[in-house]
Amino acid sequence: MPSFRLELEIGRLRPGRDPNEVMDTAIASLAGFHVDATDIAVTAGTPRILLRFSVMESSETEENQAARLAAVHTRDAVDAVAGTGQLWVLRRRGGRWLPLPA
Repeated sequence: MPSFRLELEIGRLRPGRDPNEVMDTAIASLAGFHVDATDIAVTAGTPRILLRFSVMESSETEENQAARLAAVHTRDAVDAVAGTGQLWVLRRRGGRWLPLPA
């Protein structure tokens, strides 16, 4: 199954929200996909969540589209818990993570 990674910048928590809700919400938003790994990183002073997930095998175009839609859905879900910033979607190829083509 093709492997993808989403990276999402996280801003301030919405009032009354708990920090643990950010990752919990992100994982829940990927229901229907297999989540392989999660992580939290700080890059250039900005926190990011990272989720590695798999999509069902089909054509490369359909796989990329499914991953993009899943990532946008995750961003929208997390935005209810905390402000969000830039979103990256990457595909695993030969041991490297490469951004999806526009």
